[in-house]
Amino acid sequence: MTHPKIVILEWKNEPDDKTLHQLIEFQKTILKEFEEVIQITQGYCSLMLFHKNNVQNIEDYKTKLHHLYTSQSMKYPKKGELWQIPVCYEEDYAPDLKTLANDLNLNPDTLVAKHVSARYQVCFIGFLPGFLYLSGLSKVLECRRKERPIPNVPQGSVAIGGRQTGIYPMDSPGGWHIIGKTPYPFFEPLNKKPCFAKAGDSVQFTSISKSEYLQLEGHRHNGTLKIKPL
Repeated sequence: MTHPKIVILEWKNEPDDKTLHQLIEFQKTILKEFEEVIQITQGYCSLMLFHKNNVQNIEDYKTKLHHLYTSQSMKYPKKGELWQIPVCYEEDYAPDLKTLANDLNLNPDTLVAKHVSARYQVCFIGFLPGFLYLSGLSKVLECRRKERPIPNVPQGSVAIGGRQTGIYPMDSPGGWHIIGKTPYPFFEPLNKKPCFAKAGDSVQFTSISKSEYLQLEGHRHNGTLKIKPL
């Protein structure tokens, strides 16, 4: 399906840090050079450009974009923020942890240790507002998604599906394996920045107890939870 106000640019590369930085930098260049582009949505290896008006001559426009891409100096952008995300991996918040660990021939403690030991890259935000698509999951933790998605995954659930891990920013149906829960909010629509993280940032999970989780959750409810990068 095509739309006269939308142009999709795709990279043939495999998703990696270099491609991510190219996407981030090219977005900035496009928004600077083309006033008619009002919004850009990023994927793993694609950019979707939204325009004020219909794109009249698509071939001419593609040529301009290609020239702009090949002529710009592709420097790595400024290093993104590092966010440490507290996660409670205890049974009350991790309904799929034991089953997934068994399927992967791991014990639950080893699975958690693998999950918190990695540093993940925020590739883009999608599926739901504030849902971070994160790369960097250990191959040992890669798994099939659930055969049957469940109708309601609670907000804050930390899950693994395929080659990815992520955090559900709101209650939602989902087919990933829930291995923990964070008290941090990932989408607050009334804030100037509804989601504190962005593409190019990094995320590292840290394990907390149930009592620590409840304490942080209390701070969130009374408005005193401060989320700051490291």
